[in-house]
Amino acid sequence: MRWSLGGAETAVHEAWGAATASGLARRIRSGDTSAWGDHAAGVAPWLGWLRAPFEMRQHVPVLEGIARRCRRDGITHAVLLGMGGSSLCPEVTRRTFGAPSGIELRVLDSTDPASVAASAEGVDPARAVFIVASKSGTTIEPLAFEAYHWDRAVRGMGEAEAARHFIVITDPGTPLGDAARARGYRAVLENPEDIGGRFSALSLFGLLPMALAGVPLHPLLDRAQAALASDAPTRLGVALAALAHAGRDKVILMVDPPLSVLGLWIEQLVAESLGKQGTGIVPVAQEPGGVPAEYGDDRVFVYHRITGDLDQDAAALAAAGHPVLTMDVPETLDLGGVYMTWELATAAAGALMGVNPFDQPDVQAAKDRCAAVLREIEAGRAPADEREGLDAAVRLIGTVRDRDYVAIQAFCPESPAADRAAAGLRRAIRARTGAVTTFGYGPRFLHSTGQLHKGGPDTAVCLQLVGQDPVDVPVPGRPWSFSQLKSAQAIGDAEALAARGRRLARVDIGPDAAAGIAAITALLDGE
Repeated sequence: MRWSLGGAETAVHEAWGAATASGLARRIRSGDTSAWGDHAAGVAPWLGWLRAPFEMRQHVPVLEGIARRCRRDGITHAVLLGMGGSSLCPEVTRRTFGAPSGIELRVLDSTDPASVAASAEGVDPARAVFIVASKSGTTIEPLAFEAYHWDRAVRGMGEAEAARHFIVITDPGTPLGDAARARGYRAVLENPEDIGGRFSALSLFGLLPMALAGVPLHPLLDRAQAALASDAPTRLGVALAALAHAGRDKVILMVDPPLSVLGLWIEQLVAESLGKQGTGIVPVAQEPGGVPAEYGDDRVFVYHRITGDLDQDAAALAAAGHPVLTMDVPETLDLGGVYMTWELATAAAGALMGVNPFDQPDVQAAKDRCAAVLREIEAGRAPADEREGLDAAVRLIGTVRDRDYVAIQAFCPESPAADRAAAGLRRAIRARTGAVTTFGYGPRFLHSTGQLHKGGPDTAVCLQLVGQDPVDVPVPGRPWSFSQLKSAQAIGDAEALAARGRRLARVDIGPDAAAGIAAITALLDGE
């Protein structure tokens, strides 16, 4: 780490001194729950991630054996079916490493019917393996994804042969694991139950997709082990907590292109771990770059440097007095160290902010309301799905206050066109208000930043963008479709946000998501 702290240098150094005096880094590394004060009892069951760089080595031969047999059997695709912590690390693997093994990794973590259908395009089930990843074994999205791909595989091969193309990763004793064994799946991997989903990158949830993609696991774990032995990750967490206390609670994640998607993984880790009890840190991934004068004094920048592409931007920000923390990442395998660094930093920041970084008390509210909407559908009643026109977005942006952030929540297919349109909208909002913007596809963000939106500070201005689905996809064995499930999730989250008094607009962006988002930008620019 290299530090340019600007005017916050004294506050951060004082926080470092206090943390050093209390032995915070040593206590966290050793799993001493007293580091989290009043939350010690709640933290105690969730510290398995600290042992992962050591204990996961015994699983490496099994994981590499699975990958080797898949290649031997002619497998060309591995499709990861998961949500949140179980899907974002594999997404980083997919985009960072590609397919050196010859097995293309895909990730399905969206209930949007177009996205579900796209996960099967060009994939022959007879030459694919499907990884159902769910810690609890009861999460609705992975089970729906499994039902979809299982139905396709069975229709093509029959049940006995289809089972050889499915793998489950779950906790010990879950219904998902039991059902997988009964069907005769290729493998059922049980992860340590004391590792939470968003801290699972260096566990079986992250390592099996890496092995299938051809990433060497021992060198990656070596980097994680080295980070665990260092005080630097705790210093990062202490700095972020001190900066947040001083009003800089927006962490802009700058990432060089080879690691561009890494920000999404950090975003879910930090947001869900620290956004609760009316406090939190707002991590900001993939925000379009601007000039230093566009940024207010509520920002801190963390630059993940591997190529130096953003060196000039980082230097300009530091020269303007913004805190810039630079993390050198010599090569992509150092992601093992990056994962461990951020896990330790997040745990340390939680200790100083007085929260339990391992629970997610406000995520369940949206799940419960989604379930209620699905029960309405099952009973034959159409749920109330009130959406407003594009001008509602402009009115909502007009409510932005100093130090607010705008959370853009897009329930639509993920695509490069939608990404570009979202970047344009984020630039327009920053130009108009000076506010930080975040952007997430639904329902993925519900399992990450969704906790922050509802449990964090009342600075979230929530713009929910709901696309129309020209084509729907049924969920085999369920009385509702993927489009209905996505709609229920959007309605449920809106109700949960409204119950917390959050400023919210639900805007219909039509069947062409990119065009709908661009139209909102045009309205903002035209005023």
